[in-house]
Amino acid sequence: MQIEDYQNRRMTLTEYNDFHSIDRELYATLVYDLWRDPIEAIQMMAIWIWFERMNIGFPNLTRRILNLPFQWIDKIGDEALLCWACIDNVALLFSASVMDFPLTSILLKKEMPIELLRKFREASIAGINDVITIVCATCFKDIWDGAIARNAHMDLLQCMSSIEPVTSTKTTKTQPDDRTLFVTFSRGYPVAEWEVREFFNGLFGDCIETFYMQETAAGEHALFAKIVLNHQSFIHAVLSGGTKAKFTINGKHVWMRKFIPKDQRG
Repeated sequence: MQIEDYQNRRMTLTEYNDFHSIDRELYATLVYDLWRDPIEAIQMMAIWIWFERMNIGFPNLTRRILNLPFQWIDKIGDEALLCWACIDNVALLFSASVMDFPLTSILLKKEMPIELLRKFREASIAGINDVITIVCATCFKDIWDGAIARNAHMDLLQCMSSIEPVTSTKTTKTQPDDRTLFVTFSRGYPVAEWEVREFFNGLFGDCIETFYMQETAAGEHALFAKIVLNHQSFIHAVLSGGTKAKFTINGKHVWMRKFIPKDQRG
């Protein structure tokens, strides 16, 4: 099956996305879990997919990368960007001082094909551009859009962290329940209180009034927490006006929603 199949209308978009499901999952890991820049993540994916399609001994490369721990994926991504820079810059490509791709070489059990890229640089550029145009621009569009929207929202939160909430001396401070978030964690991916505090402090500064982590038996990990914030406006900012929001803290998924007391639940 060739990468031109969708372009030539031999496949539907759904079929094309299914065919590239591993590539889509890896791109989502880069932009959502590792918070890599969406454009740089496209460059990484284009390099890896192109290596697969060169038939030089790198089969199932994206699948193998996806199965690695996040820390390895992140660092191998950096090496892919270095490879991109080498292809883009002739002087860098022919410089022996930067040809160091240790993690990628370990994964592939062979050296990066730099000599091949030097010999066929123009063909490589054309091939990588085709991957970006035909594969990445099509298969990753929805993930790209989601990452851009998420990043824009986080940028807004960062801006709000420098703005002091306006309060009136004539207004009674809202009740704690009105300023409380209910936070849930994924089973098997423990999140410590300090990690959540660090996440909020990075957005709003010292914004947590009280933190209640689920009490657990020895050897078990909390699956939820309640966080009382200093101001109700932080709730609206975190949830972006919605009812719930999903974030990634140190590579672990965390869901947040406004806390609803038992006597107010329908």
